Amino acid sequence: MLQAAEKAQELYEIKGVLTKFMRMLFPLEFRIDSLANSGPMLPFHYPLLPGEMIYLPERLEPFGTQGDAYIYYFVTTAHLAARHDFGTFKLKLADIEGFEDRGETGVEAIDSFVASFDDPGLAGALMRLAEGARIDAELARRYRGLAPRIANLNRTLLARLHPSSLSTMLVRAALGIANTDDGIDQPFARVASQHFSPMRSQGADVMTSVNQVSALYKWLQDLIRQAREAGEGDPLSDEEAERMRNDLIKGMKGSEAQAGEGEEGEQGDGGDGETNQDVQMDASGKQSKGGKGRALSPEELRKLIEQGAEIKPSQGDGSADGDGMYLTQLTGKQLSELEQMREQLGEIGSVTGQGRLMIARGRQDSYYAYDEWDYVLGEYRRNWCRLREITLAGDDGGFFENTLARYSEMLPAIRRNFQRIRPASYRMVRGLEDGEEIDFDRTIEARVARLMGETPDSRVYKARKKEARDVATLFLLDMSASTDEPIHREPRKHTDDDDADDWMKAWQRRPQTAQRPRRIIDVNKEALVIMAQALEEIGDSYAIMGFSGHGRDNVEFYVIKEFDQELSEEVKGRVGAVEPKRSTRMGAAIRHVREKFKDVSSRAKHVILLSDGFPQDFDYGHDRRSNAYGIQDTMVALKELELAGVLPFCITVDKTGHDYLRQMCQSSRYLVIEDIASLPRQLPKIYEQVIRW
Repeated sequence: MLQAAEKAQELYEIKGVLTKFMRMLFPLEFRIDSLANSGPMLPFHYPLLPGEMIYLPERLEPFGTQGDAYIYYFVTTAHLAARHDFGTFKLKLADIEGFEDRGETGVEAIDSFVASFDDPGLAGALMRLAEGARIDAELARRYRGLAPRIANLNRTLLARLHPSSLSTMLVRAALGIANTDDGIDQPFARVASQHFSPMRSQGADVMTSVNQVSALYKWLQDLIRQAREAGEGDPLSDEEAERMRNDLIKGMKGSEAQAGEGEEGEQGDGGDGETNQDVQMDASGKQSKGGKGRALSPEELRKLIEQGAEIKPSQGDGSADGDGMYLTQLTGKQLSELEQMREQLGEIGSVTGQGRLMIARGRQDSYYAYDEWDYVLGEYRRNWCRLREITLAGDDGGFFENTLARYSEMLPAIRRNFQRIRPASYRMVRGLEDGEEIDFDRTIEARVARLMGETPDSRVYKARKKEARDVATLFLLDMSASTDEPIHREPRKHTDDDDADDWMKAWQRRPQTAQRPRRIIDVNKEALVIMAQALEEIGDSYAIMGFSGHGRDNVEFYVIKEFDQELSEEVKGRVGAVEPKRSTRMGAAIRHVREKFKDVSSRAKHVILLSDGFPQDFDYGHDRRSNAYGIQDTMVALKELELAGVLPFCITVDKTGHDYLRQMCQSSRYLVIEDIASLPRQLPKIYEQVIRW
């Protein structure tokens, strides 16, 4: 009898269950969001994000055994949430040797530690892998019901990778999963397992990972150096070593070809010329039969490689003399894979979002280089855009003051409303040793642990605790030329002395100077003035920036107010000096927002984008008549921002905004303002509703 095929698992179908599942296990209130174009992967591929947002694939096709897609969501959710509960983001940089005078904590401390290595990409991959091993082990100890599911899922995902790939061997060593083909006995795998073993021990913390990452990094760098030195002028050339290294952090994407996957024949060695059969050795890492294996000198190795020999080192008994190959040295093919692991251990999706500051001789010539997503090619155009920061010169402050006078009747009500949300809020915190209520879920777990003869967790209480607001919001203003359009033509006001029949009065009336009509940019500026005044009342941290430009080499990012600046007369003057510029290359500007949040430590980070139309520029895509390229690039840039822990919200005064905004972001992340003139009154209300903290 035929069975119905297992259907794909959609995230939205179990999102509510996952949320309750996290609340049952962990004290923090996490939120779940979807991650497009990704499939099942090991949890360590997910970047270390400090916010309380968890990103999961929006849809999973069946894989492994029946129900694995469903289980994947629960195991991965538990792992990502456990990063917070198990102390990944409690790292203090000052606790690390050599950083005693530094004050960074949490993800900033992790970033600074990783950046201190010569190869931050490799160090970052190892840090996530080490923490992944530690958290999996701690989850299995604390929640016994999850332990077999974690192990089975890890085995299923590892089975999708080529068993002899060094990245696979490294991950197996981290997770303590032996290769069924005796791969764990190989010298590389055995040494790697020794490095990862402390992370799986009870009592391991994030400092354990830090210490072991330093040791792992040194070991791998030594192997890479050996590969380069051994390969000068032969198949193990420096060029190939560089290619190997660059592949070590290659991003994985779900059901696509995984790094390290391949047909059986792809991992075999091949070469022209005759092979010396007398010097072939067993690849398993065991001693050669008959004990006839011997250590080879570098010169002998070079000659054998030139002859096309398939060199497979075995484990010696330690009695060899000379400069032979030792335990940590690998086969020629494995050496050629060593640096490929660098990208294979990369973060999910290979999204960058980070700019590279290019320093020129003249300060005005320095710029940030940003990637741009080409949806036609299906990949990033590397260093494609050049963005320059420009500090606006202010006006005399007249616009700011005139706006306050214009909305003087409305401002007191806004202040009162914002003062009501100013006091600290209360949030349920679970897992406390002393509290107002008993947490029944944790009490049951403690009782079960006691019956099993284990030491129970004493954190069995919960309480509502005050939490002060800790919010940072960046207002990003579209300053394109189209914002110069008037919102409407105001008719001339009727006065009492107007008399249509009295042509003499009309002839005698003095001509009045025509006033410039209110433009879209003026309304946006007024809204920012109102918001600045309101946020000064509530005390939230905020910044104001603008963007425009002309072409990918001239993206302009205007600095109006930084997060650490006060609302001074200078800042008020800059708001008034905002004027329409040129084009709307949104993707690069949104990516630069992440740079502005780099030194912001607030728990909740938001960006509110004010625009009047879709992204466009004269070279924004392959076809100037199509806006698809710009929309797709902006969509990816917004997702990159979310992955960095910054939640975007888009506001447009374009009545056709639904057509493109629904492609760029979720419906809950944008708003179309029908009445442009109402924006100054609407923006404070929007802020209250969308800013979560």
